[in-house]
Amino acid sequence: MVSGKYSALSGALTRELAMSNLSSNLANVNTTGFKKDRIGFASMLQGAKQMRATNGINYARTRIIATDFSQGGMQTTGRPLDVAIDGPGFFKVRKGDEIFYTRAGQLHLDSNGIVQTDNGLTVLGAGNAPLQIDLSQGKDIVIAETGEISVNGQQSGGALQVFAIPEQGRLVKVGHALYKLEAGEDQPMADTRVVQGHLETANVNMVEEMTQMIASQRAFEAHTKVIQAYSKISEKETELGTIG
Repeated sequence: MVSGKYSALSGALTRELAMSNLSSNLANVNTTGFKKDRIGFASMLQGAKQMRATNGINYARTRIIATDFSQGGMQTTGRPLDVAIDGPGFFKVRKGDEIFYTRAGQLHLDSNGIVQTDNGLTVLGAGNAPLQIDLSQGKDIVIAETGEISVNGQQSGGALQVFAIPEQGRLVKVGHALYKLEAGEDQPMADTRVVQGHLETANVNMVEEMTQMIASQRAFEAHTKVIQAYSKISEKETELGTIG
């Protein structure tokens, strides 16, 4: 009987974790370049592993928490320094000595023409040099699909570089649609399209997330009722005592 109670408890805990993850996804539905997380669950059901690891109790456990890097939608803004990546890859940005990666392309220029993200990080181009746009010839900025930047029809000498991360599983979220690469190296990409005047929306489908939220909530309530039922049975056993 106790084993059933612990199985229900583990199930409730995994559903609670799922609801927390879904809540985070929904909270970022309007965050530019946000990528949703997905949780995989597994049961320890049978064989020597179950007997050895859980003493025969069928626990539910979290198998993996991974970021879904699938493409988000394209939102037209018409703003020259809004850019979206159509395909894989990331923009590379720097804050102090730290390097981050992002797909949020709401860019700005500082007083020296240095390209920065919406939260003030410096955008890096080829050779990890800060990307700078010379506005001395005018202010009509055009960013080609290759990332090449021109001002009033003249090449500015810079290009918005997109970088590939061969092992995306090593990217860790640090907030604000930024990722830190824990290990490994990036690679410059040449076959990904940069779209000017657009931003990539979060790849979160609100209807899908809400449906999963409701299902997780119901599963959590079901597990909770099972736990309560086992508690009542335990109380009755205590009242009756034991025979022998």
